[in-house]
Amino acid sequence: MDDGQEEQPSQVAGCLVKLISHGVVLMAGVMLGYIIPVLYEQLQNPEIMASPEAEFSRAELIAKLEAQEKAYQDLLNSTSKLDTEQKEQIASASGKVVDLEGKVAAKQKEMEVIQAKLKKTEGKSASRKKELETAQAELDALRTQLAEAVAEKDRLTVELNISREETTVARQETTVARQETDTARADEAWAKFRSDAFVRICKKGTANKLDRCREELDASLSGKSARFKQCVLSKQAAPRLIEIENKRDPSLPRNSEWMGQDSDFMKDKFYVTFCDPSLPEAGGLDD
Repeated sequence: MDDGQEEQPSQVAGCLVKLISHGVVLMAGVMLGYIIPVLYEQLQNPEIMASPEAEFSRAELIAKLEAQEKAYQDLLNSTSKLDTEQKEQIASASGKVVDLEGKVAAKQKEMEVIQAKLKKTEGKSASRKKELETAQAELDALRTQLAEAVAEKDRLTVELNISREETTVARQETTVARQETDTARADEAWAKFRSDAFVRICKKGTANKLDRCREELDASLSGKSARFKQCVLSKQAAPRLIEIENKRDPSLPRNSEWMGQDSDFMKDKFYVTFCDPSLPEAGGLDD
């Protein structure tokens, strides 16, 4: 009986150990099943790689910048339209001033003729006096109209100058907003390119091996950011990561650069093909 009693606790202990070990393995499997898809999604989607402290994701930032660019463009369109309308108004006002100036000059000559005829009658002609009075009243009215037309022209000119300043500011703001939007798009394209490169090049291995691969990949990409974004900003084809298929002839096509020739992960295996820098739309860009 004593031997049986001693054997029973040992069997129970063995079962407990097996249950605990199976439970640990099961929990580890569940955790890996959750972590690996999340990590892969992060690598595939560069927006998730954005710092959590950032106020906007890349997509939200670009949408915000595009809305801002559109608002500035609408403002520019409205001020440009106003500028055109004001120019037309000034042209009309200037024409009115010239017309009234001509009428005033003609009326003054007419009065001179009437005054000369009245002088011949020694001022005794009632009809000439009446004619002179009428001409004088008409001349005064024309001078009043001319003064009002000149004032209106001056007012429109001041408004046009203000409108032109607003148009200049709106044009500058639109240009800045467009540049900010294009830069955000280029940054997004670069972030996606980096994450895709990591997925393709650092495919498998231990944690240390993947860390080393990432470090060597970042080192290889550090000098390519400016050229990559230049292609995106110039509206040419976006650069592509190419894997060498014919390893017997690892020659590069035109406008291409090797990836990490001092890295075992990339040497003579991967290269980046860029846009043509000689094309006129390829502008400069600081890294």
